[in-house]
Amino acid sequence: MGWTRGGERPVAFRGEQYTGWQTQPKVFRPDVGLYEHEKNAVRDLISIHPQEFQEDETMFDRLVRMQHFELPTRLLDVSTNPLVALYFATAEYKLNGKAEDGKVQALFLPEERQRYYDSDRVSCMANLANFTADEKREMAKAYRLNRTDFNKHPVVRRLLWFVRIEKPHFEPQIDPRHLQQPVFVKPKMSNRRIIAQSGAFLIYGARRLSNTQVDTDLRLSRATVPAGRKAEIRNQLERLGIHASSLFPEIDKAAGFVVSRYKNSGV
Repeated sequence: MGWTRGGERPVAFRGEQYTGWQTQPKVFRPDVGLYEHEKNAVRDLISIHPQEFQEDETMFDRLVRMQHFELPTRLLDVSTNPLVALYFATAEYKLNGKAEDGKVQALFLPEERQRYYDSDRVSCMANLANFTADEKREMAKAYRLNRTDFNKHPVVRRLLWFVRIEKPHFEPQIDPRHLQQPVFVKPKMSNRRIIAQSGAFLIYGARRLSNTQVDTDLRLSRATVPAGRKAEIRNQLERLGIHASSLFPEIDKAAGFVVSRYKNSGV
């Protein structure tokens, strides 16, 4: 796991149980079918459980909590610990009855694409989740404008309205390129799961238009985890303290881990 590129070290790692998956947030995936309804999905969850979101100050905070509750969002989970990423890559995955390889990816991003949870850039990207499908289409057209015209566009003024709820003095000087490139975000260590998983996020503004589109600035190095070695690697990780109970500290997850340990013991 000692990846470097020209002396540069990865900012984070991501493990996926299937090598064929494209690296993108779940809300953008066509098979999930939620992108057109993202705004309503966000509001539905808050409407049903408002007490869970009372302490959240920003849209990014709310997206982190929604991700925790497994609502598809424009966030992509990553970890600063490569062993945590390896754990997720060793989950069994079958396609047409055949066990598939997993992958661990090391993510390299320049410093200007790394932000903290309270960044203006992160606030702009997170609040795109408040847009309707029509507003997202208008924003996709607005990205072609120069910076001055972009900030005068009605749909960008709409985004500004959402951002100013969090940051009243925010100035309309948004660089359209900044909303299109994924950004690594260091979150608040506000829940046990983020702490346990050394968690962080990539936040995405623009949706990929096709499976062939690639963000050339999101540089990845990949290691394949063979399907036939997944169980062995998981056992090794468990001896190092990397297992379901440690990574998912909620009691229901811990109980499931205890059950699986005895179920698989063959006794």
